[in-house]
Amino acid sequence: MARSNLFYRALTALILIPIILILIFYSSESVLFFLLAVVIVLCNYELFNLLKIRKLQDQIFGFSLNLIALYLIVYKENLFLNFLVILLLIIIFYSLFVIGIKDFLSYASYYLFSVIYITYLLSFIYKLFVLPNGRHWLLFLLFTNWATDTCAYFIGIKLGRHKFSKISPNKSIEGLLGGIFGGILVALCFNYFSFKINEWFLFVLLGASGSIVGQLSDLIESGIKRSVGVKDSGNMIPG
Repeated sequence: MARSNLFYRALTALILIPIILILIFYSSESVLFFLLAVVIVLCNYELFNLLKIRKLQDQIFGFSLNLIALYLIVYKENLFLNFLVILLLIIIFYSLFVIGIKDFLSYASYYLFSVIYITYLLSFIYKLFVLPNGRHWLLFLLFTNWATDTCAYFIGIKLGRHKFSKISPNKSIEGLLGGIFGGILVALCFNYFSFKINEWFLFVLLGASGSIVGQLSDLIESGIKRSVGVKDSGNMIPG
């Protein structure tokens, strides 16, 4: 099973990495916005199915909320905080009067969670992209994340002895530390070959913090899956 999973991880990486590199260096801001919108809809589709939100109108409502939020975060950031208040009222109204009192609280929580956990966090990809030298910073983010995932996986398999969390029993403290090491190593390499900034310790912090955030995100996903009794959240991207 582990070898099969490793094969699919490697195959997925071989296919996706060239595509992602092309998109990063040859996409415009409008193309990136469109691609982010597609990714956000797909992520919400996975989340809603995981949480058993399967009625088409309920899913469309969730997609619409997230796409409006993405537009405001990217193009009207000063209005986003005001929109959050309106968003909360819309979610409460829809969950209470359309879905019903029985599932009101759970659905309202799911919709709000999707906007914060999926759309708000993914919007930082666009924010990085439009920065000076933003394409390199976006590449930095992706490669530190991949290095974290890869090092955590292999070191966890080879050296993992101490379980990290009951939320995800397969994760170990050794894997966690290995992931942080991988993130720091790639961050330092990026600085040496690309950014050439003298404050190397800044990149140690960036690599470590990015690695920790990425692994925390994995734990949150594992927690969601375990809370609904599902092992895999989706199979759209194998591995």
